[in-house]
Amino acid sequence: MKIFRKVLFYVSLTVAVLVVSLAVSAFLFKDQIIKQFILKANEQLSTPVKIGKINVSVFQRFPHISIVFNDVYVEDSHEGQYPLLTAKQISFHLNPVEVYRGQYTIRGLQVTDSETNLKVNAKGENNYTVTKGSDGSGPIKFELKNVVLKNTKVRYIDLQRPDEMVFVSEQLYTTIKSHDNLYAIVAKGDITTEKMRIGNIAVLEGKSFYVNTTLDYNDAEQALQIKSGDLMLGTSLFNVQGTYRWKEKNEINLVAEGENTDIQTLLSLLPEKTSSAYQQYKSRGDVYFRASLQGEISAEKSPALSATFGFNKATFSHPEYSSKIEEAHLEGSFSTPNLRDGAAGVLSLKNITGKLNRQPFQSNLVVRNFIDSDIILDFKGDLDAQALTGFFPVTAISNVSGTLATDIAFEGRLSWLKNKATAQRTSTRGSIQATDLNFVYGEGEIPVKNLNGIFQFNNNDLALSNVHGMLGNSDFRLNGFFKNIVTFLLFEDQPVGIEADLKSTSLNVDELFAYAFGGESAQQGEAVDYEFKISKNVNLNFNCDVQRLNYKRFIGRELKGDLLVKNQVAVSRNIQVNAMGGALTLSAIVDANNPKAIDVMSTFKLNGLDVDSVFYVFENFYQDFIRDKHLKGKAFADVTLDMTLNQNLKLFQETLVADISATIKNGELNNFEPLKSLNKFLDDESLSALRFADLKNDIHIENKTVYIPMMEVRSNATVLQISGTHRFDQRIDYRVVTPLNNRRKIDINEAAGAIEEMEGRAKLFLKIVGTTDNYRVLYDTEAVKKKIISDLKKEVQELKDIFKKKKKKDIELSTEEFDWDNN
Repeated sequence: MKIFRKVLFYVSLTVAVLVVSLAVSAFLFKDQIIKQFILKANEQLSTPVKIGKINVSVFQRFPHISIVFNDVYVEDSHEGQYPLLTAKQISFHLNPVEVYRGQYTIRGLQVTDSETNLKVNAKGENNYTVTKGSDGSGPIKFELKNVVLKNTKVRYIDLQRPDEMVFVSEQLYTTIKSHDNLYAIVAKGDITTEKMRIGNIAVLEGKSFYVNTTLDYNDAEQALQIKSGDLMLGTSLFNVQGTYRWKEKNEINLVAEGENTDIQTLLSLLPEKTSSAYQQYKSRGDVYFRASLQGEISAEKSPALSATFGFNKATFSHPEYSSKIEEAHLEGSFSTPNLRDGAAGVLSLKNITGKLNRQPFQSNLVVRNFIDSDIILDFKGDLDAQALTGFFPVTAISNVSGTLATDIAFEGRLSWLKNKATAQRTSTRGSIQATDLNFVYGEGEIPVKNLNGIFQFNNNDLALSNVHGMLGNSDFRLNGFFKNIVTFLLFEDQPVGIEADLKSTSLNVDELFAYAFGGESAQQGEAVDYEFKISKNVNLNFNCDVQRLNYKRFIGRELKGDLLVKNQVAVSRNIQVNAMGGALTLSAIVDANNPKAIDVMSTFKLNGLDVDSVFYVFENFYQDFIRDKHLKGKAFADVTLDMTLNQNLKLFQETLVADISATIKNGELNNFEPLKSLNKFLDDESLSALRFADLKNDIHIENKTVYIPMMEVRSNATVLQISGTHRFDQRIDYRVVTPLNNRRKIDINEAAGAIEEMEGRAKLFLKIVGTTDNYRVLYDTEAVKKKIISDLKKEVQELKDIFKKKKKKDIELSTEEFDWDNN
């Protein structure tokens, strides 16, 4: 025990003496060591090097002496001042005995916080030839057994061709053994490919690898051989082997093969933005991958890339979703004779088969030319809709059930679909049959229920055969065509033509408008203004047969007619509907080219509508003067109307112009205050319940005023003549002529100017003026009487003549305008 203690003591003492000796020597000879090292280094460097501070340390990598350079700047070999290398610190490790002998052989190297910029200019000259020509016998030699790179970035740019690569590493260890211009290199550590762009193609960008590789470098032959290279990408391991030579021309020959691979192996090769959505998917089964890169690299040439991959009897699932694919099989390949030429690439996915929740499917896909993609695709399978969205959820769709029997195929260039002249070159065929399909769509949670029918593809068009279901509380049945539908679905700002017959037993237009224009709050039952618009890309030709339709207070039955839409203009030539106790026939044009000023031009015919129902449905036309409770009778009318609405379907009152030729049969006017107020002049209580057989008039609306020419009202109480104006601001000016049956009710002297003998009977002329909330009944004097009646008739006639002569929009939408075939 005593002997052991003595041995330990002397060993420790020896080590301590050695450390102290080295430290003292480094301190005493520090300046000489630095001076000699810089002198010998300058003999071999051909570009300027700037160094902030230089130290000598024996503790950084004992027992070696470390020459430590801080804040290093190495200029590149091109003209001008550009950095080849910048580093916060570079440490050279040397044998202290060799240093004292004047021999500077670098045994190790550590670089911290560095950035290296490698560049080849347009003339093919590189910027990293910074050492003078040497036969290897220079004053400073390298036998690097330990190289450590910390926080390193390397950028490579070739201006002869659009190649750029950026690599970063937090920590990389390298050992280099050299003999007669041959270097055996072993490297371990992490490398991230920040950018790897070859030509116009991005390859493996944003990928983080763990590298364990063995390389042989022949300086005389300028050749690099990868004897074994293991690249760990996530959980995927790739083995890389091959050569790279650049003595006479740049030639590469690499082979990479996946080992113990799974679906993540294949996904890891995709760009990060593409693969991130699939990272959580798991796989079991045989998955394989092999790729080769071979050929010359120059300004004119690029190597060929080929890859084969696939899986057999595989199972795919997601830990958060219930669905899975089983017994999956795929044979895939990718090849291009020129890595920089995206148009030369070919991707082939063949014999894709599997079972999604025990439902089998099969598919094939070939993509040629990644610049202007030419696609051949087919898919066949009976898909459970819930299983499909359960395996790959779609954000906008939830609560899915039902089945989709799918058998479709597509062939053609995607660019052909962008142009009407070439769209028909594509071939889309096959069908999708929906059975009891249910889902909820969008943020507004629009429910689609019991969707059934066949969607038949015919090139760029889609035929709907007996497609029926429920949209909210509305049911529908469609038969027809969606023309240009494939282009419309794949690309933005493309037109679609719809020709279809629509049948429904019940349409809730309030709800449909809320879904289409009202936003999310409308779906939740809140009252909001509609943002009405007609898409410039929608061309519509609808024939409608609706048994029941409701919009606000309006309820229509047995609605039939057509609806044409083109160039943001909607036209209906003849809509017929039973409503409000009678029948309504309507033709209209709605021009929504200006979404904030929507022009409406219409003519319609009323046949026996209940007057009180009309006032109720139209909410008493937003006034309280005369209401639905005051009126009864059947209305017959011919109406011509022009108006402009805003985007919320609110009327610009000054734009309303209308001619109304109306007859009211079996009418009643009950408890109408202005007529009741005539009792003090007429002594006739029956005016509170006025009844009449027929009432006819031609009414004109313009300049926010309703013009009522003189009309004769023959009622159970008396015979009245009524005319006047009613403005939209509720100012009224009515003229009433009534028989004077009881002179004792009036002041004869006051009314003298308002009484006239007509046809052997005395007539009393009255006027009702003011506002609907505050009006007065006055005598209409003799001097004013005849002039007002004649002037009003003349003004109304002049306005009607002007309105009839106005130029009408003549929009003719023929079936040819919906022809999407080639001319």
